[in-house]
Amino acid sequence: MGESVKLPMRQGFGATDRIDAWWKGPTAMAIYLGIMIAYSTWRGFMEADFWIFADFGLSGGQGGHAGTMAIENQGSHVLSPLFSPLIIPGGEGLGGPVPGFLWWMSPAMFILIFPAGFRGTCYYYRKAYYRVYMQQPTACAVSKPALAPWKSYKGETKLLVIQNLHRYFMYAALAYLPILSYDVLLSTHFEGGSWGFSIGTLVLALNVILLSGYTLGCHAFRHLVGGGTNDWTSSWVARFKYKLWSMSSFLNVHHKDWALFSLFWVMFADFYIYACTMDWWTDIVLWGGL
Repeated sequence: MGESVKLPMRQGFGATDRIDAWWKGPTAMAIYLGIMIAYSTWRGFMEADFWIFADFGLSGGQGGHAGTMAIENQGSHVLSPLFSPLIIPGGEGLGGPVPGFLWWMSPAMFILIFPAGFRGTCYYYRKAYYRVYMQQPTACAVSKPALAPWKSYKGETKLLVIQNLHRYFMYAALAYLPILSYDVLLSTHFEGGSWGFSIGTLVLALNVILLSGYTLGCHAFRHLVGGGTNDWTSSWVARFKYKLWSMSSFLNVHHKDWALFSLFWVMFADFYIYACTMDWWTDIVLWGGL
């Protein structure tokens, strides 16, 4: 076997012989992910009860209402997906077992580790943030910065072995789908026993659809239902697995789109609920209700 030959490439940050606008995609992705990360971090800390955030301050545990986490002023309960399931530290239900020294945390801090871990270790998101934030690589046939954290790619070794947790975060992501679906159902049940739906209900329902497309089209889920399988027809179980694998394969074709649109809609759903609780917008009841 002959020795490998490195192709010539211009040296220096962004140096390249490419004539296309290669930088547009990475730049747009850097801005998009940056905004999503900044927004979710701000909202997660906003309901925490410490430092300057005490002014907002764990509002779900004060006065028996959900603060900016859910729309409840019309007798319904439209809960933000960033705070579901709603864990009020020191409160009833899920918040009861939380030890006192953690009561300063916001409800989002208890649950966002799982969806954030799922997205952070996702194959598509790895490609995105490796390129835009780590510059590894900057782009095809484009030189990376001289101060890049590593000179050559050595695989996901050492600290990056944590990326192997993706399949386990996927199990948690699957558990979120019925929880968020239940939130949609709750948003249709108004005080007094009446039923109906509002714009908030539709926002939550679309969020579940987009998250389902993203999660069920995940490479790890596709491998879970079809990896290593040599039999698709001998039993109803085999035929059912084939249908799941076919569905996952169909969704996987557009995994990038599911990943980007579902991330945007999670943040939009939270912002919609936040805006309604601040009286900037009104969650209009479209049918039924009070």
